[in-house]
Amino acid sequence: MDHPDTENAQTDPVAPSGRGHGHEFVFDGSRHITFRGIVSDLWNYRECAWAFGMRSLRVRYKQAALGFAWAVLQPLAFLTVFVVFFGDLAGVEAKGSTYAAFAISALVPWQFVSSSVAFGGDSLIQDAGLVRKVYFPRESPVLGAIGSYLPDLGIGLLLVLLAAPLTDAHLDWTLVFLPLLIVTLVLPAVAIAVPVSGLSVYYRDFKYALPFAIQVWLFASPVAYPVTVVDPSWRWLYALVNPVVGPLEGFRRVLALGTTPDWGLLGLSMLSAAVLLVIGFRGFKRLESGFADVI
Repeated sequence: MDHPDTENAQTDPVAPSGRGHGHEFVFDGSRHITFRGIVSDLWNYRECAWAFGMRSLRVRYKQAALGFAWAVLQPLAFLTVFVVFFGDLAGVEAKGSTYAAFAISALVPWQFVSSSVAFGGDSLIQDAGLVRKVYFPRESPVLGAIGSYLPDLGIGLLLVLLAAPLTDAHLDWTLVFLPLLIVTLVLPAVAIAVPVSGLSVYYRDFKYALPFAIQVWLFASPVAYPVTVVDPSWRWLYALVNPVVGPLEGFRRVLALGTTPDWGLLGLSMLSAAVLLVIGFRGFKRLESGFADVI
């Protein structure tokens, strides 16, 4: 893998210093870190993130007898639980559609978010050997882990579309918004997974606290219940505090109701995710200088 150009050594947070016939990479946390510089570094090493993603995808299903079938079985299993406990026993109402269509339309994107944060947050620890020996943008394993779940998301969304006649979902031209909704779903996943992965290197408590936090996040998000249960006067704050509210509600409207996303909620969630993304990446860069020593 090529090293960064030495002419960028004065501005890049990671710069090589020549010694003899080789190069030594020095992480200088005192230098000013810009979000533009972070994005530029990731773009230059985009093949690295791709390689981590492909490896993660292969390893995850290599020893699984059912392979990619798990991308279908998992949402179906969760759907059964949700329909029985929330739809039948708890009596949660799904206005405009059946509860099955209502639930699976949000379950599939939620599983992408939860898996991305869980495995992305632990990715640096899993690649500790490489972090100690080789230079690459330390976000690469995290982004690779998140990217490896995009095929699962695609398979899950295809399942939702194929099951529409059985769930009585209403599909319309609004399906054209699916690519946009996928982007808005990836953004909060990255914004949360990146800083969590950096903190996990220093505080291994995150390894045990993260699964619990994700479960709490599930019930704090409109997956099992509609966003309309939140008082309209507080709904804007709900979408601002929880960056997946807008995307999940968008998927539900498109895949279950056949209507356009709630642009107000989507915009508030994206604003929140964008702020978290910038803060998270800058915080991550300030932590990374000690990764090789601590990990």
